[in-house]
Amino acid sequence: MEQFRPTSHASTAPAQSSLPPSVTAPSWRQSLLGKTVLFLLGAVLLAYGIGAGIGFIVVERISRDQWVDLATIDTQISTAAIRSVYTFVTVQNDRDGRVTRIVSDTPLGDEASILQTGFSPIDVLALASAQTLNNVWLLHYQPGKAPGYTLVSADDGSGAQNRLASGARQASLTLRELAQPYTGFVRIDGHEYFVNAIPIVTRMGKPTGALISSIGTREQLYRTRNTLIHNALLVLVAVLLAATLIIIWVLRRLFGPVPALIRSLIGMAQGDTQTVAPHQDRRDEIGQLANAIETLRKAAVEREQLLSLRETAIRLDHMAHHDPLTGLPNRAYLDRVLTRMIEGLPSGVRFNVMLFDLDHFKPVNDSYGHATGDALLVAVGDRLNLLLGPDDLAVRLGGDEFVVVQRAVRDARLEAARLAERILEALLRPFLIDGLALNIGTSIGIALAPEDGDNAHDLLRHADAALYAAKNAGRGRYLFHESRTPGQTWLGAPTH
Repeated sequence: MEQFRPTSHASTAPAQSSLPPSVTAPSWRQSLLGKTVLFLLGAVLLAYGIGAGIGFIVVERISRDQWVDLATIDTQISTAAIRSVYTFVTVQNDRDGRVTRIVSDTPLGDEASILQTGFSPIDVLALASAQTLNNVWLLHYQPGKAPGYTLVSADDGSGAQNRLASGARQASLTLRELAQPYTGFVRIDGHEYFVNAIPIVTRMGKPTGALISSIGTREQLYRTRNTLIHNALLVLVAVLLAATLIIIWVLRRLFGPVPALIRSLIGMAQGDTQTVAPHQDRRDEIGQLANAIETLRKAAVEREQLLSLRETAIRLDHMAHHDPLTGLPNRAYLDRVLTRMIEGLPSGVRFNVMLFDLDHFKPVNDSYGHATGDALLVAVGDRLNLLLGPDDLAVRLGGDEFVVVQRAVRDARLEAARLAERILEALLRPFLIDGLALNIGTSIGIALAPEDGDNAHDLLRHADAALYAAKNAGRGRYLFHESRTPGQTWLGAPTH
């Protein structure tokens, strides 16, 4: 059913949306700029690391191959120097012409070879070292003795004995007799050398020793690599620093406006629709975002203006259709409601019109002043609203005249009588106004629709006639239009 009873002071302000809490600026790492910088730096570091790693592997492999070739060449030179002194020595070569074995039934460097050649093994090794510019050693196996070998070099044959150990990183050079050439790192006299060792065997194939040619120590060979790593690290630091500065500068140019746009959106959410969105002049996605925010701001401004106009229209409409003193609907609102309800008569709508004024109101106005009279009228309106149903309407016509429009559900006459009795009883109770107990009453005239009329003019005229008859009958009672007699029941003794 349609509600006709308005509130005394209707609120027309639009509902306030809940504002977002204050937003704290994210830390640099959590910001879009910080995340992008860290991502790009990580990508640069990863790419550089992969490239440097691959470069180190390639350099290591190339260096290893070069070391093997140099060691093989030094071995060729050393064997040539030995063969120039020990003419009884022969060699075995592989398909590539590299020496793989020295063959001699006479031990190299023993007393017989010294007497035969006139050279000591140290002199022979010194000759080989002079030609290779690196250390050369001659190893003699001594089965049954500790440590099982003697090691002679051009520098000091005896001092270097017992100081041969297998390399930790390469295939081991053990104290057992060599059967095949060996190339790799070997620790000799406290230093690691990269060597090429070829076995010395008899014609029967029995190992008697080995010729060990070195191309340098590990420290010497890896010095270039270490310098490369050091320089690569310096370049990496420089590249990262330069990349950081460039990335930050570029990203600040790209994403620097984002925090300002976020602040603009937050301000708009908190009600600030006057600040124009910045960075609208950019020709990229940031500019598109700024223009979208500005469009949203303008829409919000227009919405505020429309809401303000709507609120003003509602307020003016309320003022035009409501009594400014009591807040009850006025005659204009009553006419609109009666017109709507009369239109529903053919569909079975039934309603009652009750017209009444206040008995003994004029003496209150005259005795206590208009302010007290106005307060009494407001109190009467409040009591009326408490008595009405959800589809009923109380109207102040002016002065002390009121109209009640009652929507009938079943028996219009019975429902009108009950409401009239409640109104009579309620208005007979004293009103406490500014410490004064004021006693008034009322008389009510009732017209039933459509029995007493099917238009607003007839209904109000017939209700007024019934009110006049009730007053002539002694006040403090209600009368229906067609009866012209007092109602079935009335409350309170007639007041004069």
